[in-house]
Amino acid sequence: MMQRWLIMALLSVYPVVVEANWRESLFLSPSGAPLDKIQAATEKGRFITQPRLDTLTFGRDITIATSLYESLAVEGVPPRFATKLEALLGEFMEAPVEFSGSERIQLVWEEDRREDGSLVGPPRLNYAGLLDQAARIEVVWPVDKKGIVMLFKNEELLDTLQLPVFGARLTSRFGNRRHPVYGGVRPHNGIDLAAPYGTPVITTAPGRISFIGRQGGYGRVMEVEHETGAISRYTHLSQFSPQFSVDDLVNAGEILGEVGTSGVATGPNLHYEVRVNDRPIDPMEQGRRIILGEQPTRLESLASLYEARGRLEQAIGISSIYDLISFNEP
Repeated sequence: MMQRWLIMALLSVYPVVVEANWRESLFLSPSGAPLDKIQAATEKGRFITQPRLDTLTFGRDITIATSLYESLAVEGVPPRFATKLEALLGEFMEAPVEFSGSERIQLVWEEDRREDGSLVGPPRLNYAGLLDQAARIEVVWPVDKKGIVMLFKNEELLDTLQLPVFGARLTSRFGNRRHPVYGGVRPHNGIDLAAPYGTPVITTAPGRISFIGRQGGYGRVMEVEHETGAISRYTHLSQFSPQFSVDDLVNAGEILGEVGTSGVATGPNLHYEVRVNDRPIDPMEQGRRIILGEQPTRLESLASLYEARGRLEQAIGISSIYDLISFNEP
C-alpha cells in the first residue's frame, strides 16, 4: 500500500504536456525530444521543474521577386540566411550564383523556442535547394551534433565545407616554426589562413559556443565546443557576429565573425586551432577527423540528401520538386 501511494505522489509532480497545432508549416524535430527535456530536480526536498525547450522546424518555397535578402524577409525567413547562402554558394560554385528575380528556392531551418514561443539562440539552416539553375543545386547542413556541410549538383556530392575561411591562403601549418613577431622557433598550435580584412569566419562543425572575448595575443576569440569534447578556436577576429552569445548552439557554416588583426598578428588572418583536453592537435589532419568525422561514402551522402528532402516535404506540406530515387538505381 505504501508503495502505491509513493508512486502516485511521484507521478503527480510531472506536468501534463499539451502539444499545440502550429500553423506556419512547422513540426518538432525528428528525434521527438525537446532540446532540454522537462526535468525534476530535488532541492531541499522540493521538486523544481525546468522550463521546456522545443526544436521547431520551418520550411518555405520562395520565388525570388527582387533580391535574395528582401525575398527571404518578406516570407518570414531570417534574412541572415541570405548572407550565409551567398557566401557558401560563392565558394562552392565555379561561377557566381546570380538571382535575376524569377528563381525559386526551398529552405528548411530549425529554431529553439520556449513554451511561450520566445526564440532561444539563432536559427539554424538545414537545407537549401535552388530550382531554376542550369544544374540542380542543393546544400545540406547536418542536423545532428556532428557532420559536414555538403553541396550537391545533380545529386552528386560536389564539395564539402572543411575550412573556416573561404578562399584563404594557408600561410603557416601546425608544428614548430620561427615566430614572425618574436623570433625564435616556437610551437605553432594551429594553422594560419590569410584573407582580406573582414572576410567571414565560419564554424567548421556543429557545436555550442563556449567562449567569446579576448585572449592575450590571440586578440578577439570565439570557441566552439563539439559533441566529441573537442574545441575549435577562431582568433585574431576583427569583430564578432552580434547574434551569438555563449551557450548558443551553432550549425556548421555559421558566420562567427570576420577576419582581422586583433592580438599579435602581422596582417589580416585567421589563426584556427582544434584542442582536445586543452591539448592542441593538427586541425588539418587529426583535428578534422575528430570534429568532422570521416568523409561520407556516396550512399551516406545520398542518405543525408534524401533525409533533408523528406524534412522539406514535411515542412512545406507538399512534395519536393525532386522525385526521390532508389538507392538501387545506378
